[in-house]
Amino acid sequence: MPGMTYEWKLSSDDKTLIYGIRIFNFGHKMNTWRAGREVRSMPFHVGESEFSIDIFPNGNSKENRGNISVFVNNKNNWDVKVEVEFIIGTKSLEYIKEIEANTCWGWATYCNHEDARDLIDDEQRNLTASANIRLIW
Repeated sequence: MPGMTYEWKLSSDDKTLIYGIRIFNFGHKMNTWRAGREVRSMPFHVGESEFSIDIFPNGNSKENRGNISVFVNNKNNWDVKVEVEFIIGTKSLEYIKEIEANTCWGWATYCNHEDARDLIDDEQRNLTASANIRLIW
């Protein structure tokens, strides 16, 4: 999302990728954005498969308001199986999951806002996150 993020990727081979995203003024977004409003990364590829990442500063739904939600989108017309490690600050969560074509999978309650304040990395209240993605098939 140009202007709102800085994004980068590191690839070690055609099956693995580390995708990084820095979201500017994230602390403000946590406090003011409605639930369901996301920051979506630019599309990226692991092998031939295309993905993106959605981060919801105030939850992906009203039920999850007050939390950060994180999802990996499978933007393909085919199912994939991936191993994902998602990292924000010192918090890391992992899964191995089959993601159906044109759907997503992740954490509706990656962390709550109180805990997130310790993960936001500077006085500008920016958030830096990375997703380590390995394509299994």
